[in-house]
Amino acid sequence: MYKISVVVATYNSGDFLSEFLDSIKSQSLGFEDIEVIFVDDASTDSCTLDLLHDFNKKYSNVSAVFLDENSGFPGTGRNRGLDLAGGEYVIFADHDDSYVENAFEVMYNEISKENADFLITNYYKVYERETVKEKTVFDGENVVVNTFKDDLRLFDIGPSIWTKLFKKDFLAENNIRFLEGMLAEDLYVYVYALLKSKKTVYLDDFYSYNYSIRDVDGNKSTIHIRNKKYLESMVNGYFEVDNLLDKLNKEEFFSNIFKRHFVYWLTSLVVSDISDAEKRELVVAINPLLKKQLAISSEFDEKSYLPLIDLILAEDYDKIVEEICKIKKSRARKDKIKSFFGLR
Repeated sequence: MYKISVVVATYNSGDFLSEFLDSIKSQSLGFEDIEVIFVDDASTDSCTLDLLHDFNKKYSNVSAVFLDENSGFPGTGRNRGLDLAGGEYVIFADHDDSYVENAFEVMYNEISKENADFLITNYYKVYERETVKEKTVFDGENVVVNTFKDDLRLFDIGPSIWTKLFKKDFLAENNIRFLEGMLAEDLYVYVYALLKSKKTVYLDDFYSYNYSIRDVDGNKSTIHIRNKKYLESMVNGYFEVDNLLDKLNKEEFFSNIFKRHFVYWLTSLVVSDISDAEKRELVVAINPLLKKQLAISSEFDEKSYLPLIDLILAEDYDKIVEEICKIKKSRARKDKIKSFFGLR
C-alpha cells in the first residue's frame, strides 16, 4: 500500500503538469511510497493529453484517467480520483502548483504519530516577483485537537484543499466527498471533515505548498477569475454547506464558517466586470445567506461593506448594486493612489 495518494484534477494544464510531477518525484518521503492519480476533465489541448499518456506509461505509480465529458469543476475529478486511491492517506492538489521537498515526509510523520483523521499545513503564495508566507490567526502556533470545538479558529483557516492530508478510511467511513457541478467544493469537504474528525492536526509553522498566483490575460489563477459563472457557482456551494450544517445539526457554527467567505465573495463581486443586471441576479441569490449572517453578527469584518447592511436586510437589490459600484470606484481610486506612491 502506498503511504500517500495524490489526486490531481486537470484541464488544459500543459507544462504545469511536468513541474508539478517533478515536485512529487523529489519528495523526501520517497517517490516509490507515493501514488499520483491525474483525472483529466476532457482537455482539448494535445500537450496536456500527451503528457498524461506519457506519465501513465513511464511511471508504475502514476495513472491518468480521462473523463468523457467536461464537468467544468474540480469536484468530479477529485471524487473519481478518491475512488481509485489506494494509499493510506490522500491529498488533493491543483495541477499548476507544487509541494516543497519535505512536504509529504513531515505531513505523513505527524499524522501517523498523532493517529489523526486529517492534518493541515500552511503554504507559500508565489507571485511573479516574490514569494510570501500565508499569515493566519494562529501566528505560528501548532495545534492538535480532538474536536473542532476545542479551537474554533480552525474555521478561519483557508479551505484550500491542497494543504490537507486525510486518512482515506476517515473520508470513506463518513462519506465525505466533493460537491460536483459547483464551486466551494473545498470548503464543503473541509467543513465536513472538521465536524466529523476525532483528531485534527494543524501545523501553522510548516509551509508545505507553493500556491502560484498568476494574473496575466490567458494565464490567470482561479483567484483572479470573477465572472458570473464563478460567482454563481460559489453561491451554490455555500448553500450546500449550509444544508450540511442543517443535516449535521451544527447550525450554531454558521457564522464561524461563513463570516470570512462572505467578505471574500462580496469583494469578488465588487472587483468583477460583470454587468449590473448580473450583479443584481447574484445578490438576489446569495441574500438569504447574507441575511442569516447579519442576524448572527450585525456587521461584516470589512468596514467598506457597512453601507450594504441595511440594504441587504431590506432586500433592496437595486440599491445594493448601486452601492457595490460606488465601493468599486472608491477601491479603484485608493489603488491608484497606492500605485502612484509605490505602495502595495
